[in-house]
Amino acid sequence: MLIIPLVIGALSLLSPFLAIIVYMLYIAKTAEQNLMKPLPAFLLFILVPAAMLIFDTQISTQLLCLDAIFTVGLPVLVFLLVVKYNHLLSNGFLASFIVIAAWGIVRYYLFQAYQNNLFEQALAMVKDRMPALLNNSLMEQTLPLWKRIIPAIWIISQSLAWLIGFLLFEWRLKIPNRIANLKFTRYYNLLIIAVLPLYYFSQTKGLFLNLLISLCIIPFVQGAALVWQRLGMIFANRFISGLFMIIIVLYANILLVLLGFGNMWFTKRNITPGGNAA
Repeated sequence: MLIIPLVIGALSLLSPFLAIIVYMLYIAKTAEQNLMKPLPAFLLFILVPAAMLIFDTQISTQLLCLDAIFTVGLPVLVFLLVVKYNHLLSNGFLASFIVIAAWGIVRYYLFQAYQNNLFEQALAMVKDRMPALLNNSLMEQTLPLWKRIIPAIWIISQSLAWLIGFLLFEWRLKIPNRIANLKFTRYYNLLIIAVLPLYYFSQTKGLFLNLLISLCIIPFVQGAALVWQRLGMIFANRFISGLFMIIIVLYANILLVLLGFGNMWFTKRNITPGGNAA
């Protein structure tokens, strides 16, 4: 079993998205061992990324290695430590998300020129293969915005992988009502309020936009969890509930964020938040 963290560490260099999902499935399979001693698996995991980080000085390789460590290995380690000492899965999920979001912002400012260059290369490729798409006036107007929120887009992508991995972790351990059980602390909302003053300074408007979008992921998940719980009370058929959930996520995502924000502040659902690790 010791070889598996090494393999996942190598996989994380190719796809952090897939690696964190596989890593959480491995953690679920060896939950008792890893909850008691979470550090050994992490140390094995980072061997390959750390070695490449030391011996390969190319910017692209360094970014891949740091992504592997800070968005796959470290979030899982933080999750295990929080669950070990706090016993609440939602708190572990939240702590790991904060690690992912923090690195998503830091990585952009550390590798800003490289990521902007990748964006321009991708744009040139699209322009060459699908010129009609970029000739659209709406697309031309929104391109500067897409470039500005590169960190938030990356954080959303990796957070989706983290959510999938977390739900599969609960599924593997046969924890019931996995989505409905998610309940985050109200004090998280203070982070969202704290970034609002950044809007009033021209130098920090880009940072404000990326932080706001990223931090709203948790209220969005909270709102979706609440709606899923209510849909389960209305519809006995999971397929119908899922269909309504998809429609709500696609067309009422801002309302889900507001609902989650309010739910975290003002209500206390009669559940153990995110399940109890015990």
